[in-house]
Amino acid sequence: MKSLKMWISTILIAASLMVVVNCGGETEVKEIVETKVPVAVDTVRYQPFQIDFHSIGRVVSENQVNLLFQSAGQVDSIWANIGDYVVKDQRLASIETDVYATMYAQAKSMYEKSKRDLESSKALFNSNVISSDQFEMARIGLDNARAGYTQAKNSMDNTILRAPFSGWIVAKNLNIGDLVAPGGAMLPPMVLADMNHLKIIVPIPEARIGQIRNGQFAQIQFKTFPDRVFEGAVLRIGMAPKNMSNNYDVEVRMSGNMRGMKLGLVGDVRIVQEYFEEALVVPLNLIQDDGDNKFIYVEEEGRAVQKVIKIRALSGSQVFIEAAVVPGDVLIVKGHNDVKDGVLLDIVE
Repeated sequence: MKSLKMWISTILIAASLMVVVNCGGETEVKEIVETKVPVAVDTVRYQPFQIDFHSIGRVVSENQVNLLFQSAGQVDSIWANIGDYVVKDQRLASIETDVYATMYAQAKSMYEKSKRDLESSKALFNSNVISSDQFEMARIGLDNARAGYTQAKNSMDNTILRAPFSGWIVAKNLNIGDLVAPGGAMLPPMVLADMNHLKIIVPIPEARIGQIRNGQFAQIQFKTFPDRVFEGAVLRIGMAPKNMSNNYDVEVRMSGNMRGMKLGLVGDVRIVQEYFEEALVVPLNLIQDDGDNKFIYVEEEGRAVQKVIKIRALSGSQVFIEAAVVPGDVLIVKGHNDVKDGVLLDIVE
């Protein structure tokens, strides 16, 4: 039965190529016109291509600090709010100063008195009126008074919350009348950030971390800014996995215009690992696979020619390939799924 099927197939193939016609005793062989497969084509060109690593990251400031009161008390003034730009040493908020002012005045008075007492003791010691031990006690008294004065002055100064550097107030958890204490609140009274120097933290898996290097170029996009592409460069590479996972935090410093940027925004980050000025790139949908090889089709002398390829890298729907194809060759871009190697083509505009 199998041999019969093969014989029938052979007869059909022969019949597709020619037809024998008997006309008045004369035998005439007529060739059947081969069917053309309609396709669309495009010229192969080299184009730029980058091999990159894609991940998701979150925006943070390179310089951000939680501002805390160093003295305890009740808030009586607030001079800054969320979104305000403040300069270094600018007053942001204060607590009531009555108690601290009294302590400061007393400590200052004691310090001034101790300085006078030491001068008197020095004169008496030089006149042999008091002993060296008594003179030493006067000097110790001055040291203690100076320490008390310094502490009282610092407590008085710390009733005012000041900006340690210029930046923006990005969070405020403070109201008039609140009682504050050093380290006494779960949320900081204010958070100050430098919004001119931002970075995005990207988790990189263990399998890829060895391919990341300081200075590598990065492209960043946000859903909030669909028409803008931000640039950056790898700033720091984590030395230990994050939170007992197999991911390492990589910091990418952002550059360019940061207008409208917010802390905490999530962005798509592409870290460029290698860049090619000229690469053979084809759309992913043109690549076919028969189980043994991956291939594309080109047009040569009106027929489809199969070209085996090797995939070097993938970026979205574009594939960087190696193949026996050069610029100027004609690539079949539509109808490629309907052709076979060697079939006649009908090229459609």
